[in-house]
Amino acid sequence: MRWHRSLLVVAAAALIAGCGNRHLVLQVDVLSYLDPSLTDFSFGPVPPVPGGLYTGEQKLLEDVEVNLLEGTGSVAEVQSVSIAMSVIASDSTGAGTDTLRLYLSDPSVDPLTTTPAVILPITFVPGVTDTVAVDLGSDSRVAELFTDKRMRLTLTAAVHGPESGDPLNARVRLTGLDAVVVAGRKGDL
Repeated sequence: MRWHRSLLVVAAAALIAGCGNRHLVLQVDVLSYLDPSLTDFSFGPVPPVPGGLYTGEQKLLEDVEVNLLEGTGSVAEVQSVSIAMSVIASDSTGAGTDTLRLYLSDPSVDPLTTTPAVILPITFVPGVTDTVAVDLGSDSRVAELFTDKRMRLTLTAAVHGPESGDPLNARVRLTGLDAVVVAGRKGDL
């Protein structure tokens, strides 16, 4: 799989080098850079309590370093990046909510010291499976991370359990984490 990504980057660099003032738009599948065993999370049992038990923010993916767009730094400058994240949320018992937060930073900064790049609220309903997605438009702070070609990410969850009834037992699987990168040839921006 790594070979195919390298081939894409080489082809993209060649395209940028010969395309004048045109822009190159790349969709980067950030999820593919993560170990699949790290993208499936279970919650529960979260017992029912009056007001609902709140777990606070818990790390699901902790400080993962991602290397992106290797080898293009000499020919391309990143102009903008938008991020999309999607999950499949399933609830076997109980009801509740969750808020996933994706933090991104450059290699020298702890991601949790930055503002979340993506916030994704989820509602759990017993016996229901739902696909939930959020898109973050172009963010100059995120674009700078892709300019550096490396970034760190942390994904957290904050579960709020049921007030009564059955304990919450739920599962969340990260199914998409994509970045759309708009780049141009260096010096033409």
